[in-house]
Amino acid sequence: MLPFVSVTMIRVQVNQAVCDIQLARPTRLNALTLASTQALLEAVREARRDDAVRALLLSGEGRAFCAGKDRDDPAGPEFVALLQALAEALMDCPKPVVAAVHGWAVGAGLELLLNCDLVLAARGARFMLPETHLGLFGTGGVAALLPRQAGLGRAKGILMLGEAFGAAQAEQWGLVWAVLEDEAALHAEARRVARRLAGADPALMGRLKAALHREAVGDLQGVLAREADIHWQMR
Repeated sequence: MLPFVSVTMIRVQVNQAVCDIQLARPTRLNALTLASTQALLEAVREARRDDAVRALLLSGEGRAFCAGKDRDDPAGPEFVALLQALAEALMDCPKPVVAAVHGWAVGAGLELLLNCDLVLAARGARFMLPETHLGLFGTGGVAALLPRQAGLGRAKGILMLGEAFGAAQAEQWGLVWAVLEDEAALHAEARRVARRLAGADPALMGRLKAALHREAVGDLQGVLAREADIHWQMR
């Protein structure tokens, strides 16, 4: 991987064994398109292959982490397939993935966080999964991951009501590792955490992550396939 790579919709930089991957569509609140999701997937896969990388740090440029899918970008089976492939790439990546969240994390943006290992948020961050009230079914393994992280009752409320909630609730419910007062503190702490993880034995870290996911999630590929099937049955 190059020390610094700039793609139209994401930015990638490797520094001190940490691969920073930043969503870079600030005028659209980093909403995902087919192209940006493909670029994100390729960046994650490249970081996994790069021996110089020992941890990943995911963030968003501008006023939000990710506002979900860009409604102006046509949706189709290929987009859902990319979301599921991205979830699998993050979950199966033997390197730890940290996310730094500010502003909104909505829909696919929030689901993306469920695929990361440690999520840190600014106190003003807001979260929402509105798919049910848009006639859609979730992606990214949300049906399996959200109940395991937040508990079944809270997962039902988050998904069925589709209402926004804040960083303090997200932390209380187990979706966020730590809440920081502002964006400056958020990014400083997220980088510290990522560097801390990058300093661990990479082989041991990979085995630990794989073991935790195997025991907690089991058949991730099956979950993603069933989820995609339901998504398209509902359209």
